[in-house]
Amino acid sequence: IYEEVIKDIVKREEGDYVLPISSVLGRGSLVKQESFGGKSLVENAQKVDEAFNNTNGLQEIWNHSHSQFTWKHINLSYHSPWKNMRQISAEMASKKRALDDAKWNRVENEVKLRRLEEQLEKEHELEYWKAVKLKIKLAKLKEGLSQSNTIIEGAMKDVLALNEIYDQLKDQVSNFSEEDVENEEAKAHLKRSLVQCIRDVRQSGHITKGEQEYLEQIGVNPGRMQMMMAKYVAEERVSEDWSSKGLYSFVDHIAIELIDNIGVDKIRMEIMGFDSEYNPEFSSKTKTALVEIDD
Repeated sequence: IYEEVIKDIVKREEGDYVLPISSVLGRGSLVKQESFGGKSLVENAQKVDEAFNNTNGLQEIWNHSHSQFTWKHINLSYHSPWKNMRQISAEMASKKRALDDAKWNRVENEVKLRRLEEQLEKEHELEYWKAVKLKIKLAKLKEGLSQSNTIIEGAMKDVLALNEIYDQLKDQVSNFSEEDVENEEAKAHLKRSLVQCIRDVRQSGHITKGEQEYLEQIGVNPGRMQMMMAKYVAEERVSEDWSSKGLYSFVDHIAIELIDNIGVDKIRMEIMGFDSEYNPEFSSKTKTALVEIDD
């Protein structure tokens, strides 16, 4: 069986190092073993190979984390563009770690592959079973390298999609530093809480205990907010607009009123005994998401 395996895989063209399951199960000591469906193990293994070949094209589509639709509508669905920027940062960092790992694994495996090839160049000097073992290692390594490309390309798709979304998002927020992010944090958190409050009121008619706490932490009166939420949900229910445009307008309006005009976050900081002003000495001043600004 090992000689057939080696012949099947080692001599294949570059990029086609995939050993069919039936090449292994169809040979050796278990070749005549009965399997399910009244067929032999070999026959079922051949059908499995056919099934994989039939569906391999799907891996070219679903070899990455999310579709572009899902990235934009689900994963980057914060009402604050600043929070969406933060999510892109986290996703890109995760993808970079994964691709860096894949990069160095590829380097290490290429070294292993070359070492095995060099050892097998002197096959005539090797003990027979030692040579067989090296050939099987080489075959397994080549198959792994070939199949790893699908996963790597999937991560690449995600990176390129996220980069495009990042460039699009710069139309809303750009040329900002950590100080700008700090100055927008209160509004970003309030927007998130407002959306969750609306969902609470839609479902049960009141804001849940956890969301009340979130509002209090930002500096908002939960009782008054519940009254406003109930009024909005009642108006939303009879609206003829099927889009979420009204939701975004309502959330933006409340956030601007409570943070920019009233300053509920600053009032809470005064009550707590904290300085409400951001200290720029503790963070980076480097601007990012750079775009050219017309004079």
